[in-house]
Amino acid sequence: MKFVQTIIVRTRDREGLADLMAAWHATEAGKAPGYLGSRLLADREASDRYQLIIDFASAEEAQLNNDRVETQTWAARLSEFIDGDPEFGNFDDIQTIG
Repeated sequence: MKFVQTIIVRTRDREGLADLMAAWHATEAGKAPGYLGSRLLADREASDRYQLIIDFASAEEAQLNNDRVETQTWAARLSEFIDGDPEFGNFDDIQTIG
């Protein structure tokens, strides 16, 4: 079953956040266990609030990815320029339409 992790963050550095996500994809796509892709959403009602949506082939592979040094390094970089703590969500993808 596919797995989706969401991360809600607040930052005034939209470009930096987008660059961080793009850099992850460029270096880790095809290497990170189960990583299928990601999206970055901007909250239309709160200009400093963003949601990262990361798709994995399974929850087990997502956990393997979380345990990697590369992922820990990325998370440390993320925490350097966000305001406060990120809010994580973990979801099973039970239906995709379209």
